[in-house]
Amino acid sequence: MNLVLLLALSAVAAGQQVHVSPWFTESLAPERGAGSRGLKQQQAATGGHCGPLTKELVLGVAKENTVLVTVIDKIVWAQLGPSYVDNIRAANISYWLIAALDPETSLGLGAMGATGHCFNAPADRLVYKGTDAQYKWGSNHWTQTTWNKVHVMKAVYEFGVHIIHSDTDVVWFSDPLPYFTARLRTSPVHVVIATDAVQTQNVRGDTGLEISTNPHTNINTGIYFMRQWAGGLAFFDVWLSFQPKNVGHDQDGFNTLARGQFFRGDQGMPQAVLGPDPSERLYYAAYSKTTAISFLPASMFANAYTYVNARLWEKLDHPLYVVHWVWGGSTMESKRQNMRDAIKFHDPPEYYSSPSLVTFDLEQLPMPGGFNRWELQRTEEMIRFHVTAANHQLQQAYYAFAIALITNRTLVLPRFQCYCSKNWYQTQSCRINHETATTFPFTCALSHVLRAKKLNTGQFAMPPGAGEYAGHKVLVREYSFLDNPKVPDDIKRSFVEVVPSALPRPGGLRLDQLVLSTQPAPRGHGRRVTVAAPLSDWELRAVLANISAATPGGARVLHFPQPARTFSGFSKHATWDVFDELMQRHTTHWCCRSPPDMKAFNLTERLQLVALPPERYKSLAPLEARTSYLHTSRPWQGGRNGVD
Repeated sequence: MNLVLLLALSAVAAGQQVHVSPWFTESLAPERGAGSRGLKQQQAATGGHCGPLTKELVLGVAKENTVLVTVIDKIVWAQLGPSYVDNIRAANISYWLIAALDPETSLGLGAMGATGHCFNAPADRLVYKGTDAQYKWGSNHWTQTTWNKVHVMKAVYEFGVHIIHSDTDVVWFSDPLPYFTARLRTSPVHVVIATDAVQTQNVRGDTGLEISTNPHTNINTGIYFMRQWAGGLAFFDVWLSFQPKNVGHDQDGFNTLARGQFFRGDQGMPQAVLGPDPSERLYYAAYSKTTAISFLPASMFANAYTYVNARLWEKLDHPLYVVHWVWGGSTMESKRQNMRDAIKFHDPPEYYSSPSLVTFDLEQLPMPGGFNRWELQRTEEMIRFHVTAANHQLQQAYYAFAIALITNRTLVLPRFQCYCSKNWYQTQSCRINHETATTFPFTCALSHVLRAKKLNTGQFAMPPGAGEYAGHKVLVREYSFLDNPKVPDDIKRSFVEVVPSALPRPGGLRLDQLVLSTQPAPRGHGRRVTVAAPLSDWELRAVLANISAATPGGARVLHFPQPARTFSGFSKHATWDVFDELMQRHTTHWCCRSPPDMKAFNLTERLQLVALPPERYKSLAPLEARTSYLHTSRPWQGGRNGVD
């Protein structure tokens, strides 16, 4: 008898009512890796598991006859599931349900005390019952799992409730029910859905449906609201009919259904039809002519671009209901990092309490006058300023990374400032898809400047043969880390600021003479220590060891306002070379120039950012053909129209 069934029987013996899904009675062979470790932890918690999907469960959770439903498998649960549950609770949303696609997810929900808000996905409703060991966008498992979501949503819809669908890589900031109930009262629309738009045409004060709703816009099924109406189940059937036709994932199916030939230009498909009254902001689906479709404004139902880059809800003073972390990096780690920046990711307690930290300040280059008003023909100038400014910041971070490596401390990343959006295709005036709302600079997503996946998987590590620093590594924390209430106050207050003397360093100083003065820190707690800078690595180690020894409990936060002036470099050339290679390997590129500019001016598509100071450029590796370094590019002579 497997452990899952034993847990269920134990619950019965304790007088608890449980519902055992058929796949809980099968023998489970736990897989290796994070999923199996998580399963063992969840089993140890003995928190129970989800029961079956029933009308009583759905109606018992519903509020104003509406439920918010998420469908999760074990791969996504291990990455994002606990954060999703934490955030939906924090948003004071009570009418949520999660469908578990496998026992691991079911047990995980039980471990979080969420058995009253979850159910085991009914196996008889799912066309695909396969599994995989890793999350890979576009894989068959990923594609078919998206269709499983639609089958589950239909099963819930059949109980007569309005449904809100949410992907797991979503953070709910506030309760959207007032928004959707207002639409029920005032609009004939049947389905209100998110888009991949990076702007909204709704102005300040206009918090209704997206004014620019039209069948030419790409739809994103990560978030949608579907009201109860007579044709709702038939609409689901039409949507699901595209699954065996291999049109792609569920989102491709919905785009085909709603937009018809406007989706991929197939002239054999029917067309969507705009509603007769423009004020209703809707159109009728190509394959369901009586179904009215409308869009959620990207200001209130945001994506990573409208939240991080454009900050639309702030500019328009719109309520922010949700962020779907698309448009924010190509990896799961990029999404997690953006959530951490927003203080919306679920990390274990030791993530906040265990590290000793290095923090530092950044000096910024002055932005050129009128930069935010520069027009399309000045895009290349904007790109070059952005890369110059990014390199300037990264070359300060270079010294902070070195200090963190030497001391084997965790580095709190700064608020890097971006002057151009990064994307996987061309920008216009450093913005995407001709949007005009983004104001420069904005606080960068980490993936704009550094490689989030490498940093967040502990790959910044000195190899075994690296002398005195062998095994030292740089782990990182998000720029908002010390603002997070989960970080203990005793860490925040155990603070020492290390500043370089304004005077030139005198010669012949002994180690015990490198600290010039100690006084209270200006922030009101901790100390400020002034040192005879710049310090070599072995001098820095000695000084910081003395500082920590003189601080009760050790200095948990070492802050460097000017790391480049404080640290001079490594005393061993071989160590320095290895560090350079590590630093540059964790630095990303900027992308992308437009094909016309690339052709007209013989430019590469991408520019590799450089974290190494100019005197260390000898360590830079050659690049592949589509990427170049800015410092090797020809000086810019002006735009297509000769505008300087």
